[in-house]
Amino acid sequence: MGLAKEPEVLSLDPLHIADVVEDLNRIGRATGTEAKAAEITEGLTARIEAVAERAKDVDKQPSVLHVEWADPVMCGGHWVPEMVDLAGGTNSFGDKDTGTLKLDWDEVVASQPEVIIMMQCGFDVKRALEDMPIMTAKDGWASLPAVKNNRVYVIDAGAYTSRSGPRLVTGLEIMAEMIHPEIFSGMIPEAAALRLFGDLTKTG
Repeated sequence: MGLAKEPEVLSLDPLHIADVVEDLNRIGRATGTEAKAAEITEGLTARIEAVAERAKDVDKQPSVLHVEWADPVMCGGHWVPEMVDLAGGTNSFGDKDTGTLKLDWDEVVASQPEVIIMMQCGFDVKRALEDMPIMTAKDGWASLPAVKNNRVYVIDAGAYTSRSGPRLVTGLEIMAEMIHPEIFSGMIPEAAALRLFGDLTKTG
């Protein structure tokens, strides 16, 4: 028995945060809920712009290593480097125009990242912490500025960085507080992230 109406298939393959927002509008148009979609996307866009606006005037853009996989070490691509840029950081590795990238550890050490964000693909904070011994055992780990200055963070990647949905905007806000706690606060939902060596909100 055939369907009474030919289904419309929407293929969603966003690469950047703006694509995620526009996909919501596409779904709204396809489902007759365009006004509601516009209301949601306007709110998301306002939050993205609020982070970018506050971050653009920072005195320093710390170098950020985002780790999407621990063994082998891989960094994020597409929207993850874009999120770092919007939040006022500089990507140690990765580019918004390319995908996930396998890293050479010697190059990581040479880059001397000032902030490290562990965001293993699909993992929550508890599961991501299980990979930390892999990282801390690596030659040169203790010498990294992020480690020496207690700027190593773990984020619930399954919720806020891995999946191309609206919660990427919350992920952006979380990363903004990690990168610039001196200007961002109160952006991190409970259990969404932690600072590996102490209180997430401390700047020193």
